[in-house]
Amino acid sequence: MTPAFRSTSSSVNGSGTIDANLAFAGPAGSTIDTHSPFTNLRRDLLIGLGALLVLVGVIAFSIFGEPYGVAAAATNSGATGTLTASGQSPVASGAAVAATPAVLPAADPAITAAVAAYVAAVAEQARLDAENAFFAGLAAQDAERAAAERAAARSAAPRGGNTGRAAPVAADGSVWDRLAQCESGGNWAINTGNGFTGGLQFVRSTWLGVGGGEYAPDAYLATREQQIDIATRVLASQGWGAWPGCTSMMGLR
Repeated sequence: MTPAFRSTSSSVNGSGTIDANLAFAGPAGSTIDTHSPFTNLRRDLLIGLGALLVLVGVIAFSIFGEPYGVAAAATNSGATGTLTASGQSPVASGAAVAATPAVLPAADPAITAAVAAYVAAVAEQARLDAENAFFAGLAAQDAERAAAERAAARSAAPRGGNTGRAAPVAADGSVWDRLAQCESGGNWAINTGNGFTGGLQFVRSTWLGVGGGEYAPDAYLATREQQIDIATRVLASQGWGAWPGCTSMMGLR
């Protein structure tokens, strides 16, 4: 069957050509759609894709609730009203919208406690290390100062009234050095005027009574080795009781 043509409009242009909009007419005079089959297929695919996206959005909202960004925006703005579908500002309807803050997953209490315990242990260890380093530094300074004083006393020229007579050598760090540290702070030339002089705090009568005059008229004028020589003689005659307080603290008697 040969389709009939119907002219919807026609005109003669300046060139003498007739312009016509033609439409195919069906058997009953109905108009046949001239769109391409590919055009119809694309339209159907777009409609189906839109419906699928809407379905996914509904499912996601039912599972996860209100998106965090929307909840945060509502909380921060403090606005009341109803949100429009386009995401614009709330309409001034007077209806208050309760802003629900976003609920984040709660931390595991066991993990939180373990982290807190670890941080506290690290801080405590750092404090102990700093404290130990401080006291170790003080002890090192004291040892250096005592060594310097002993060296100065050993190398010093005989003081006024000292005969210069050589005394037996006494090793550093001996029991006499520890006793002198307790008695006089390790100062072998101390003389405070209280009647006790020298590193081991001799009274003049004791000093001279065991032969200290061979070195100097008073203990503070004698060298470290000279004072230790006289102290050895006192120990032989009186024992550690000649220095009662410090020798008891040192466990010597």
